[in-house]
Amino acid sequence: MKTDTFFSKPIVILGPMESESAWLVAQLENRKDRHVGAYTFCEGFIGGYPVVVCRCYIGVVNSAAAATLAIQLYQPLCVIIQGTSGAHAPALHQGDIVLGERIVHIGRFFTPHRDKGAGTEPFAWEPQGSEIVSVDPEEFTDVLYSDSRILHIADSVPYAGGKVIRGTIGAADIWNRELDMIAHLHETLGTDCEEMEGFGVAQVCAQLGVPCANIRVISNSEWYEDEEFDQKYGESCQMFVLEVIKRMIAQNTLL
Repeated sequence: MKTDTFFSKPIVILGPMESESAWLVAQLENRKDRHVGAYTFCEGFIGGYPVVVCRCYIGVVNSAAAATLAIQLYQPLCVIIQGTSGAHAPALHQGDIVLGERIVHIGRFFTPHRDKGAGTEPFAWEPQGSEIVSVDPEEFTDVLYSDSRILHIADSVPYAGGKVIRGTIGAADIWNRELDMIAHLHETLGTDCEEMEGFGVAQVCAQLGVPCANIRVISNSEWYEDEEFDQKYGESCQMFVLEVIKRMIAQNTLL
């Protein structure tokens, strides 16, 4: 699809840090920047199709705000949140990619009463849903999903940096480094990795009816001493996502 002017229904791609967004920005043709508050929406074209890349900054609130603005400004074809993540599944290593078939919030809990001085017992905390409105305003869910059509495309993209799996991505404003907690979340919520933005973006997209996908690369794993956080993997994820959107454009996915 070729065009000479920017039009509605672009693909929007969000990345929290510069190392998770700058490489994609550099791939845009005929780039123009639009500034809204703290956010810069970089408009351009890839393969003749309009694409917007935005550094959404770290955190559930920051990313939800960026997604909301992007949807209001562009009425996008879809929103893809991508970037780095920490492994929860011991089988995952740096460079592996997780396609967020499921997206869960790992920072909402109800804590049972304990008297002063009784200490704390995080493993007794009960996960709480986020009341995501679905078709029925009285029906809620605490699990969100990436768009199956986007994941189908992602499944077909060759990737030499590691394995690519469909899995569950957990998100919250927390960086877990305690292996007991990581194992607990993995076992109770089924999380394969964690990050700090995906649930906010998926929640906004679900409530506003915009297809969304969460694609994450493993940048660190507490299971292995030699797999400390390395931001270079942010570029690996961007390169993978570029191939996903190229195939979406070529196959008219969602159009």
